[in-house]
Amino acid sequence: MANNSGFLPITSVKSLPALPLGIILGICGSEQRGIVAAEYKRASLRLIPGTKEDLLHAFLEHVPDGIYFKDRESRFVRISRSLANRFGLSDPSLATNKTDFDMFSREHAEQALADEQQIIRTGQPVFEKEEKETWPDGRENWVLTTKLPLMDEEGNIIGTMGISHDITERKRTAEELDHHRVHLEKLVTERTAELARANKLLERDIAIRKVVEQELTLKAQQLVKVNAELESLSLTDDLTGLYNRRGFRALADHRIRLASRTGDAFSIVFVDLDGLKQINDRFGHQAGNLVLIEAADVLRAAFRSSDIVARLGGDEFAVFIAETGEDEIARRMQQRFDHRNSVTNHPYQLSFSAGIVSWQPGEDTNVDRLLGRADSLMYQQKQKKRSSRSLADTNI
Repeated sequence: MANNSGFLPITSVKSLPALPLGIILGICGSEQRGIVAAEYKRASLRLIPGTKEDLLHAFLEHVPDGIYFKDRESRFVRISRSLANRFGLSDPSLATNKTDFDMFSREHAEQALADEQQIIRTGQPVFEKEEKETWPDGRENWVLTTKLPLMDEEGNIIGTMGISHDITERKRTAEELDHHRVHLEKLVTERTAELARANKLLERDIAIRKVVEQELTLKAQQLVKVNAELESLSLTDDLTGLYNRRGFRALADHRIRLASRTGDAFSIVFVDLDGLKQINDRFGHQAGNLVLIEAADVLRAAFRSSDIVARLGGDEFAVFIAETGEDEIARRMQQRFDHRNSVTNHPYQLSFSAGIVSWQPGEDTNVDRLLGRADSLMYQQKQKKRSSRSLADTNI
């Protein structure tokens, strides 16, 4: 039941998933009885001083994902400001005692209610479920949703809590790629059928062999081209699991074109690992591969899931970030690399050089040229490091 402040007292959550933003969250209810905490190993956020309600209010006011708490009847008890905006509410408190039936289409609301009642009955959470949200006006969007049971001090389930991360753009990109793949597979099938028909013509009439052979050659060339296009659909680097150069160019180009329309600024980072050749020569290629994997993990943890992190090849990485501020971006990466070095026991240190290009509306939108500019800035930083080491060696 709600306390005198109007909020549901939250006392414990037995488990929390890895949150889509990749941050450590600490949130507290308005009573001393209620605390919710979630920790994600790869990131941290220093909590501001203040009361538990101050912290919870600050979190719910500024977190970009949709956060919500519900009672056992799946009525909203409290929601984040971002979710209130999605609902078209001027204040999050206006959602109190409302349900999904007041916000979404009946189809989506019934499924959400079924999931939450299942959680209340079994105590089993739902992790990272892809949901299609349908709205009364016909709009549709996709979210990645995690829902968990809320328990009081005696372990009784008193409701549910959830977090929804918008993945609409990612779903649309995946659907476009899948449509392209289906189209190319259709072309392959059509070309293969045409080759089969050409073979039958060759068997039936040897006199027109030359004409048929020319047709076969042409069709074979088309088939090779289509197969090459199919291979180009691979967007992921096998070693690190990041996007590869092809995937980065495709996704970054899409985001750049979107930013050009909306006027949103962004940054592109070109990262080059320092000393990878020396590690390979001294400790072997297996150690070198481990360095690449660890560097990928560090970069993935340093940025949001909505940013695009890729391995371009060798020891080179690239990042598309939907924000600007070169100093802050460089500081964030350096902190992550320093932390990894402090918690590992390798006979070598992870080190990197980086070039950062911040884009503003009206500037060049060619992804290759932006990468080239970032690459040049990275090379300048690497040269400064070498000069500093040489000067230090001379002074010694």
